Amino acid sequence: MAEQGRRTTGGRPVAQRRAPARRAPVRRGSRVRRRRDHTRWLVPLLAVTVGAVVLAPQVTPALVDLTASTSPAVTPVVRGPAAVPAQAPVLAEAQGVDTLADVAAARTEAVSRAGAASRADVATDGGLTVPQPPRPGRISIVPNASVGRPPVYTLRPDGCGGAGTTPRRIVPGVVPGPGSATLDWMSDNRPEVVGYRVQAVSQRLVGGQQPPPVVRAVDQVEGCVPMTVTVDGLTPGEPYVFWFEEQVTSASTGVTRLVQVGTTDAVVIG
Repeated sequence: MAEQGRRTTGGRPVAQRRAPARRAPVRRGSRVRRRRDHTRWLVPLLAVTVGAVVLAPQVTPALVDLTASTSPAVTPVVRGPAAVPAQAPVLAEAQGVDTLADVAAARTEAVSRAGAASRADVATDGGLTVPQPPRPGRISIVPNASVGRPPVYTLRPDGCGGAGTTPRRIVPGVVPGPGSATLDWMSDNRPEVVGYRVQAVSQRLVGGQQPPPVVRAVDQVEGCVPMTVTVDGLTPGEPYVFWFEEQVTSASTGVTRLVQVGTTDAVVIG
């Protein structure tokens, strides 16, 4: 004990430990009271909301009647029909539908009836205007009906040697004869055309190799003039188709080649 006292007096003073402060225990009754304080306003709020929902439909008609009796009557403004052009469709009368004039008259009549009905509603309802939704009238124009005039096409006269066609198209006329046929056409006055060739092809098939066609060549002429050629040596009673070709010389290469520009229908030789 003496040694312990010496150590204590000679050394550093020993710090005394303080006991932690104890908190007072919270009672359960106070917590319940706080929760009840937060939920007190819910019951009155729900009661007021339910009362408003129940009484609103009953109070609204009385307010509307009171307002209608105290406010002056409102006269509806009836606007005239929109301006309609005087021209009527060309096919309207032909198709059995109303013209634009009849449509305008029908619209005016409908507007006048709507105005009279709205005035009657105002008188019967005690000055309160009841808006009416627009109602469709009768169909004045048939849906998907063609309106207007169809265009008129005029065939242009065939120029020299099928001029105006791309690619070049020349169909010669054929007149059958006894064992022959005569073809006529308008000459092609292009400078690259140097001649023509006509081939008569038989349409009757035979066994084995088919016979070669009958060929006739014609030289080019100057200008745009009618040309004819007679193809003989044909078999009477057989149908023939005639191929018409032009001999065209290329301006860039100078090579002459045959270009088929027309084919006739089948013609029976007499």
